[in-house]
Amino acid sequence: MLLSFLFSSLIIAATPGIATIYVLNNSASLGRKEGILSALGIMTGGMIYNIIAAIGLSSILYVFPNMLSIIKIIGGLYLVYIGIITIKNRKTNNSNSLEPIKNDCYIRGVITNLANPKILLFFVTFIPQFVVNTNNYAKEAILLGSAYLIVEIIWFICLASFVSHFIKNIKGNFQKYMTYISSGVYLTMGSVLILSI
Repeated sequence: MLLSFLFSSLIIAATPGIATIYVLNNSASLGRKEGILSALGIMTGGMIYNIIAAIGLSSILYVFPNMLSIIKIIGGLYLVYIGIITIKNRKTNNSNSLEPIKNDCYIRGVITNLANPKILLFFVTFIPQFVVNTNNYAKEAILLGSAYLIVEIIWFICLASFVSHFIKNIKGNFQKYMTYISSGVYLTMGSVLILSI
Protein backbone atom coordinates (compact mmCIF):
# COMPACT_ATOMS: atom_id res chain seq x y z
CA MET A 1 0.00 0.00 0.00
CA LEU A 2 2.81 2.41 0.92
CA LEU A 3 4.77 1.65 -2.25
CA SER A 4 1.63 2.15 -4.30
CA PHE A 5 1.06 5.50 -2.60
CA LEU A 6 4.66 6.67 -3.13
CA PHE A 7 4.63 5.59 -6.79
CA SER A 8 1.31 7.38 -7.38
CA SER A 9 2.68 10.46 -5.61
CA LEU A 10 5.74 10.51 -7.87
CA ILE A 11 3.61 10.23 -11.01
CA ILE A 12 1.36 13.07 -9.87
CA ALA A 13 4.31 15.25 -8.79
CA ALA A 14 5.97 14.72 -12.18
CA THR A 15 2.81 15.63 -14.09
CA PRO A 16 3.23 19.18 -15.47
CA GLY A 17 1.03 21.81 -13.85
CA ILE A 18 1.17 25.40 -12.58
CA ALA A 19 3.58 24.45 -9.77
CA THR A 20 5.95 22.69 -12.18
CA ILE A 21 5.88 25.63 -14.58
CA TYR A 22 6.59 28.04 -11.72
CA VAL A 23 9.62 26.06 -10.51
CA LEU A 24 10.93 25.51 -14.06
CA ASN A 25 10.52 29.17 -14.92
CA ASN A 26 12.39 30.46 -11.86
CA SER A 27 15.10 27.81 -12.13
CA ALA A 28 15.73 28.74 -15.76
CA SER A 29 15.66 32.52 -15.35
CA LEU A 30 17.05 32.98 -11.82
CA GLY A 31 19.11 29.90 -11.01
CA ARG A 32 19.13 26.79 -8.82
CA LYS A 33 18.79 28.53 -5.45
CA GLU A 34 15.70 30.46 -6.51
CA GLY A 35 14.26 27.34 -8.14
CA ILE A 36 14.59 25.48 -4.83
CA LEU A 37 13.10 28.44 -2.90
CA SER A 38 10.20 28.37 -5.36
CA ALA A 39 9.75 24.63 -4.72
CA LEU A 40 9.78 25.19 -0.95
CA GLY A 41 7.11 27.88 -1.38
CA ILE A 42 5.00 25.47 -3.44
CA MET A 43 5.43 22.82 -0.72
CA THR A 44 4.38 25.28 2.01
CA GLY A 45 1.22 26.19 0.09
CA GLY A 46 0.53 22.48 -0.37
CA MET A 47 1.00 21.82 3.34
CA ILE A 48 -1.52 24.54 4.20
CA TYR A 49 -4.08 22.91 1.91
CA ASN A 50 -3.12 19.48 3.27
CA ILE A 51 -3.96 20.57 6.83
CA ILE A 52 -7.17 22.32 5.74
CA ALA A 53 -8.34 19.21 3.87
CA ALA A 54 -7.41 16.85 6.71
CA ILE A 55 -9.33 18.74 9.37
CA GLY A 56 -12.40 19.00 7.17
CA LEU A 57 -12.52 22.73 6.48
CA SER A 58 -12.60 21.96 2.77
CA SER A 59 -16.33 21.34 3.27
CA ILE A 60 -16.65 25.15 3.22
CA LEU A 61 -15.99 24.99 -0.51
CA TYR A 62 -18.91 22.62 -0.94
CA VAL A 63 -21.19 24.89 1.07
CA PHE A 64 -19.89 28.01 -0.71
CA PRO A 65 -18.91 26.76 -4.20
CA ASN A 66 -18.35 30.34 -5.40
CA MET A 67 -15.25 30.43 -3.20
CA LEU A 68 -13.43 28.40 -5.86
CA SER A 69 -14.11 31.06 -8.46
CA ILE A 70 -13.04 33.85 -6.11
CA ILE A 71 -9.75 32.08 -5.31
CA LYS A 72 -9.11 31.48 -9.02
CA ILE A 73 -9.77 35.13 -9.93
CA ILE A 74 -7.50 36.46 -7.17
CA GLY A 75 -4.78 33.95 -8.03
CA GLY A 76 -5.03 34.63 -11.77
CA LEU A 77 -4.86 38.40 -11.30
CA TYR A 78 -1.84 37.97 -9.03
CA LEU A 79 0.03 35.92 -11.67
CA VAL A 80 -0.83 38.47 -14.38
CA TYR A 81 0.48 41.21 -12.06
CA ILE A 82 3.77 39.29 -11.58
CA GLY A 83 4.10 38.95 -15.36
CA ILE A 84 3.66 42.70 -15.85
CA ILE A 85 6.11 43.54 -13.02
CA THR A 86 8.70 41.13 -14.45
CA ILE A 87 8.69 42.78 -17.88
CA LYS A 88 8.55 46.27 -16.34
CA ASN A 89 11.62 45.57 -14.19
CA ARG A 90 13.49 44.34 -17.25
CA LYS A 91 12.78 47.55 -19.15
CA THR A 92 13.51 49.99 -16.32
CA ASN A 93 16.64 48.36 -14.88
CA ASN A 94 18.36 45.84 -17.14
CA SER A 95 21.39 45.33 -14.91
CA ASN A 96 19.47 44.39 -11.80
CA SER A 97 16.05 43.54 -13.15
CA LEU A 98 15.79 40.12 -11.58
CA GLU A 99 16.59 41.00 -7.97
CA PRO A 100 13.01 41.82 -6.83
CA ILE A 101 11.84 38.50 -8.23
CA LYS A 102 14.69 36.61 -6.51
CA ASN A 103 13.76 37.96 -3.13
CA ASP A 104 10.15 36.86 -3.46
CA CYS A 105 10.50 33.35 -4.92
CA TYR A 106 9.42 31.58 -1.72
CA ILE A 107 6.43 33.84 -0.96
CA ARG A 108 5.30 33.76 -4.57
CA GLY A 109 5.55 30.00 -4.53
CA VAL A 110 3.22 29.85 -1.52
CA ILE A 111 0.75 32.24 -3.15
CA THR A 112 0.95 30.45 -6.52
CA ASN A 113 -0.06 27.16 -4.90
CA LEU A 114 -2.74 28.70 -2.68
CA ALA A 115 -4.14 30.50 -5.72
CA ASN A 116 -4.89 27.13 -7.30
CA PRO A 117 -7.88 25.57 -5.46
CA LYS A 118 -7.37 22.34 -7.42
CA ILE A 119 -4.61 21.58 -4.91
CA LEU A 120 -7.17 21.49 -2.11
CA LEU A 121 -9.43 19.27 -4.18
CA PHE A 122 -6.45 16.99 -4.80
CA PHE A 123 -5.93 16.48 -1.07
CA VAL A 124 -9.66 15.89 -0.60
CA THR A 125 -9.89 13.27 -3.36
CA PHE A 126 -6.46 11.58 -3.60
CA ILE A 127 -5.32 11.17 0.01
CA PRO A 128 -8.51 9.50 1.37
CA GLN A 129 -7.97 6.55 -1.01
CA PHE A 130 -4.89 5.54 1.02
CA VAL A 131 -6.16 6.18 4.56
CA VAL A 132 -6.33 2.88 6.48
CA ASN A 133 -7.21 3.98 10.00
CA THR A 134 -10.46 5.91 9.64
CA ASN A 135 -10.73 6.27 13.43
CA ASN A 136 -7.86 8.74 13.33
CA TYR A 137 -8.47 10.10 9.85
CA ALA A 138 -7.05 13.62 10.32
CA LYS A 139 -3.69 12.41 11.65
CA GLU A 140 -3.21 9.78 8.96
CA ALA A 141 -4.37 12.13 6.18
CA ILE A 142 -1.87 14.78 7.29
CA LEU A 143 0.94 12.19 7.40
CA LEU A 144 0.07 10.89 3.92
CA GLY A 145 -0.24 14.43 2.57
CA SER A 146 3.14 15.28 4.07
CA ALA A 147 4.68 12.17 2.48
CA TYR A 148 3.29 13.27 -0.89
CA LEU A 149 4.75 16.76 -0.43
CA ILE A 150 8.17 15.28 0.42
CA VAL A 151 8.09 13.28 -2.82
CA GLU A 152 7.05 16.44 -4.67
CA ILE A 153 9.81 18.61 -3.16
CA ILE A 154 12.48 16.00 -4.02
CA TRP A 155 11.20 15.95 -7.61
CA PHE A 156 11.19 19.77 -7.82
CA ILE A 157 14.72 20.09 -6.36
CA CYS A 158 16.01 17.61 -8.96
CA LEU A 159 14.15 19.54 -11.66
CA ALA A 160 15.49 22.91 -10.47
CA SER A 161 19.07 21.60 -10.32
CA PHE A 162 18.91 20.07 -13.79
CA VAL A 163 17.25 23.05 -15.49
CA SER A 164 19.50 25.70 -13.88
CA HIS A 165 22.61 23.70 -14.81
CA PHE A 166 21.35 23.22 -18.38
CA ILE A 167 20.52 26.92 -18.84
CA LYS A 168 23.86 28.03 -17.35
CA ASN A 169 25.71 26.10 -20.05
CA ILE A 170 23.68 27.47 -22.95
CA LYS A 171 25.58 29.96 -25.05
CA GLY A 172 24.03 32.82 -27.01
CA ASN A 173 21.15 35.17 -26.22
CA PHE A 174 18.77 32.68 -24.61
CA GLN A 175 19.51 33.91 -21.08
CA LYS A 176 18.96 37.49 -22.22
CA TYR A 177 15.41 36.68 -23.33
CA MET A 178 14.51 34.53 -20.31
CA THR A 179 12.88 37.52 -18.57
CA TYR A 180 10.49 37.98 -21.49
CA ILE A 181 9.77 34.25 -21.54
CA SER A 182 9.27 34.37 -17.77
CA SER A 183 6.82 37.26 -18.06
CA GLY A 184 4.90 35.42 -20.78
CA VAL A 185 4.66 32.32 -18.56
CA TYR A 186 3.16 34.30 -15.66
CA LEU A 187 0.70 36.12 -17.93
CA THR A 188 -0.36 32.81 -19.53
CA MET A 189 -0.77 31.01 -16.18
CA GLY A 190 -2.82 33.89 -14.78
CA SER A 191 -5.04 34.08 -17.85
CA VAL A 192 -5.62 30.29 -17.92
CA LEU A 193 -6.53 30.31 -14.23
CA ILE A 194 -9.08 33.11 -14.73
CA LEU A 195 -10.52 31.68 -17.96
CA SER A 196 -10.92 28.21 -16.40
CA ILE A 197 -13.73 29.48 -14.14
